[in-house]
Amino acid sequence: MKTWITYTAAILMGLATALLFGNAEYASGILSSISSFLVSLGIFITIPVILLTIPSGIASLGKNRKGGRCAGAIVLWAVASALILSLTAAVVYRFNPVTFPVTSTAGSAPGTLSTHVSYMLSAASSSLYPMNAFWSIASTTYLIVPVIIISWILGLSIRPSADVIRPAYTVMNSFAEVMYRISRTYTVYGFFLAYIASASMFVDIYQEKTLFAAPEYAVLITVTLAVSVLVSLPLLFGIFTKFKKNPYRVLYRSLASILTAFASGNIIPTVPMNESIARQNNGVQKRVASTTVPFLAVIGRGGVAAISVVTMLPLFQATAGSVPETSVIAIAAGTAALVSFLASVSAGTEIALVTVLSLNMLGINLYGAENAVIALLPLLGGCAAAIDAYSAALGSSVAAVFIDTDTEIPYSDII
Repeated sequence: MKTWITYTAAILMGLATALLFGNAEYASGILSSISSFLVSLGIFITIPVILLTIPSGIASLGKNRKGGRCAGAIVLWAVASALILSLTAAVVYRFNPVTFPVTSTAGSAPGTLSTHVSYMLSAASSSLYPMNAFWSIASTTYLIVPVIIISWILGLSIRPSADVIRPAYTVMNSFAEVMYRISRTYTVYGFFLAYIASASMFVDIYQEKTLFAAPEYAVLITVTLAVSVLVSLPLLFGIFTKFKKNPYRVLYRSLASILTAFASGNIIPTVPMNESIARQNNGVQKRVASTTVPFLAVIGRGGVAAISVVTMLPLFQATAGSVPETSVIAIAAGTAALVSFLASVSAGTEIALVTVLSLNMLGINLYGAENAVIALLPLLGGCAAAIDAYSAALGSSVAAVFIDTDTEIPYSDII
């Protein structure tokens, strides 16, 4: 059975589980524990996949002198998607301004969210300090930047520019094939992760009750998600590919990674899925998928920017008691897009980081009102991660078009 069917069924089963056990006090704790374990297992698989596929991809692109065009496609797509998605969220909010609801965490100490952001920034700076490459790889959990940097350097070094290097390039390419085999298996059976993670998220939402009391904010998030996925990203993809490829085909064929990102609220466990799907479903060469997907998981966070916009603007409205001016909305959207390039340092809580840093850059003090976000972080993070997973899938196809290596995969051959 195709993954887009099994993963859709897994999400629906997760919703049914939440409706069945939502009132049970023990449900949230049990599902959260299992979900955390499975997400950690996904990250456990992701790190060696990145470490062994990026060098092969970088070396192969360098061998054929296509690395520059591929890198240009990655950067252009990341910048353009961040801007268009943050602008999309600003427009949606401008036509439907609502206040952020009062949640169970609204009464937390004023510095709670800021303290978390400071800790994540400090931990990220420590992990990026160059001390020991082997330790950086071994200690990597959520911040994959050190592994990407090491893999990138290794890929540049094993480019087969001399006969003595060719055996190393061949061995690395073989290891990359092994990782793609693992990624395929992980993708085929990863629906269990999507099921448990979605059940945990839906139970948390059900027990929080906030969105039932303030459905207008839920509508704002839903419309932002829908317009981003169904309109903004497909339109941008069409511009990049000169409307020669169908973005909605990429959408349904990439549902496994998109729904897993939505359920877990974390894009890192979806990297092996997106690499495998890009190659086997969307016709992207291995060398392109191996480089674009991990890099876009770090810098292609337009979804985080979009959801952060419809987080901090309703917070501002709730605190100030009035709808911000159009100029303020535009500036907030631009700031969120800029800060989103740092979002990967706080995997799983990117919305908190972008919201706090954007508010600080704009000089806006909400006097602790931003702590209301904490209770809704699973949902907000899930929506952002889903948009970013789709953006990464589109971005890999854009890079393939840029270097003229894209192909069409028949439906019967997709996983």
